[in-house]
Amino acid sequence: MNEIAQDMPIFCADGVQHGAVVEVDREYIRMRLPDDNRDHFVPLSAVARVDGAVHLNLSHHDLLATL
Repeated sequence: MNEIAQDMPIFCADGVQHGAVVEVDREYIRMRLPDDNRDHFVPLSAVARVDGAVHLNLSHHDLLATL
């Protein structure tokens, strides 16, 4: 997952944009939502692909259930 970079947008599997990357560690992406100053952590196992944006294999609903 070396291609994930700071400020990349994060999209759920259903196309909903869900914030942007703050940083990446060994197992998680730390992200922040536009109107929320709290950090949220998404497991790298939820990443389907990276192509200038991070695309998750979780729907928006499923992602919210994991946060």
